[in-house]
Amino acid sequence: MLPLTASGIVVAAILSFIFSWNYFLFALVLSGVETKTAIVASFNFVGEGVTNWGALMAAAVVIALPPLLLTLLIQRRLVGGLAAGAVKG
Repeated sequence: MLPLTASGIVVAAILSFIFSWNYFLFALVLSGVETKTAIVASFNFVGEGVTNWGALMAAAVVIALPPLLLTLLIQRRLVGGLAAGAVKG
């Protein structure tokens, strides 16, 4: 049974990773001064009337890389899981 559901489990794991990676409000409320996630730390580049756009965009690229690389590495299973759901067995 596990081989049949492996693609679905991989897709669910990827989606849960991406959703938890991008959960800003939860990390903002629960993080301390010394323990911040990358998304909350990048929020420091936005100030009152002044925004450090270069640093903010560099942080955005670094933050976006792990989910993007994970999706590229698992792309074959992701497409296989989506295609397996569309085929009538």
